[in-house]
Amino acid sequence: MMFAAAVLAVAVSCKKEMTEESVSANQIATAEEGSTSRYMYILNEGVWGSNDASLDRMNLATGEYTRNIFGIANGRGLGDVANDIQIYGSKMYIVVNNSNTIEVLDPETARSLCQIQLAGKQPRYIVGHEGFVYVSCYTDEVLKIDTATFAVAASCAVGRDPEMMAVIGQNLYVVNSGGLDNPNYDTTLSVVDLGTFTETQKVTVGLNPTKIAKIDQNRLLIVCNGNYDSIPSSMAVFTTGTNAVSKLAVSCFNFLISTGYAYCYDFDWGSHEKKFFRVNLSNFATENLTFEGAESIESPYGIAYNSGNGNMYITDSRNFISNGDIHCYSPTGVRRYSHECGMGPAKVVMW
Repeated sequence: MMFAAAVLAVAVSCKKEMTEESVSANQIATAEEGSTSRYMYILNEGVWGSNDASLDRMNLATGEYTRNIFGIANGRGLGDVANDIQIYGSKMYIVVNNSNTIEVLDPETARSLCQIQLAGKQPRYIVGHEGFVYVSCYTDEVLKIDTATFAVAASCAVGRDPEMMAVIGQNLYVVNSGGLDNPNYDTTLSVVDLGTFTETQKVTVGLNPTKIAKIDQNRLLIVCNGNYDSIPSSMAVFTTGTNAVSKLAVSCFNFLISTGYAYCYDFDWGSHEKKFFRVNLSNFATENLTFEGAESIESPYGIAYNSGNGNMYITDSRNFISNGDIHCYSPTGVRRYSHECGMGPAKVVMW
């Protein structure tokens, strides 16, 4: 999406306006005109040990919002801590971390086609490539799952507590956080050859790397979370082939890549200070961004983009005591609508 200016207009809005009671289905449908996607799915992480993960769905043409569409479609709960959601091919995959499962859904109906059991693996993230999905697990491995049979075809040992992954060419790039070993975090990125499905290299990229995305055919953008205290989060660019790591002088909690920019936010869980900005991926210059009513967002948790109409979405986990929200913004940063979600809305995908 293209923002009209580096710093967008600010308007004050109160929390009351940021609830589902203040937005109608017609308002949502009007705001989503131009969308080439039919549905938006919101994955609500839930609270650890509470078995309250859920999946919501918004019909972008009608504005109808359905809470807990997975429970309605399947007559059961999603499980404990829904960590990731991806659509690959004709199927939707949901990683449920503490339940040790992968739910495979029909994105048209939200009906479960298969529940892949991964006992004790603590799956984290998933990515699809050439007929397989790859799942990072806190058992210090990545699993290769056949999308035709849903069987685990192979396993590859990587670094400690692997997180997000990205594919360039025939290599899978995996960031290893070491998050379960606090304060002794990992600092590495594993390079996995998809042909042999073995780790061929391990490169130091920064303290506690958790997020990674492809910039182009030879560069990746990485977020390292630091130690959540004296060492702040950071961003780095990894160049394949040379294994060069270039640090960016900016803190970041989460980001998405679109139209030559990384749209980012930084968030301090202690002070609840937040900052929205974008990084120009051609020269890595940063520009501050302001979203209308963003001061009402308590704890930004997810970020997404609709390529059809340019809308951006920021989810708010609030305090994990009450339900969260999803906020929709126009390409110029104007708040178009907000809607209440489930507990801990973390991921948004379009279908």
